[in-house]
Amino acid sequence: MTELTDDDLADLALWADRSVEQVRAEIDDAPPGMAHWVARDGALVIGAIHPWRSPDGRLRVYHDGIRRDAVGPLLAVVADECVTEVDAADQELLAALERCGFDAIRHERLMEVPVAPLEAPLPADVTILPADRADPEALMSLDVALRNDTPGAEGWQADLEWFISETYLSPYFDPETYPVAVGDDGYVGLARVWSGPVPNRLGHVGVRRAHRRRGLALALIAAIISVLDARGVAAVTAEVDETNVASLALFSRLRATVTGGRVELVRLAR
Repeated sequence: MTELTDDDLADLALWADRSVEQVRAEIDDAPPGMAHWVARDGALVIGAIHPWRSPDGRLRVYHDGIRRDAVGPLLAVVADECVTEVDAADQELLAALERCGFDAIRHERLMEVPVAPLEAPLPADVTILPADRADPEALMSLDVALRNDTPGAEGWQADLEWFISETYLSPYFDPETYPVAVGDDGYVGLARVWSGPVPNRLGHVGVRRAHRRRGLALALIAAIISVLDARGVAAVTAEVDETNVASLALFSRLRATVTGGRVELVRLAR
């Protein structure tokens, strides 16, 4: 097991079935503090992991596919409690992670939402503005509050410098697909579609508790769908926690279909 170097990029690209340029861009765009480790069998890369401590305090381990006999040695470099995500259909990798001490804690449904005109009026006391016209600090406060109310992101914290870098300075930031709902008591909801490595992904939709059950989440998504429909986009993707009854009902109204699943697992500190 070694830390990733420039000399590893070509071999990692071959293993991950991506170009060297794609891999280099992903490494360059990685958040500060993310580490990169590769496993080799002779000259061949047979797995890679990318541990990163996210603003919710969790150590998240991302991976570029791991040959099953490399799972244990690769994850042995991570001593702290950590979480990772796996395709629910990959039973071999799930079993390998369980043998390394990981336990499943959350299941998500992967959804595809058709882009089609949607009638969803805003509540009379709410207006929408694009994120580039929002006050960054107030938007960050809303984002943090909503993440802390989202399964799997409890404990999320952020500072303004990080938030501006990850939002406004991101190459994937699109204010037209990032509507912010404004009520009499400030910013009350948001939705956003990123067009990054996973294009047209509905990364988050959330509404403050006091403003729920008024159709606001649906109205925010409708605003995004209107933009994407004009661009000729056919569908967006999303992930929904299987225990989130309200979100599952919302996506049912959007005529979303399930395309797969994902499992989040945790391993305690060693």
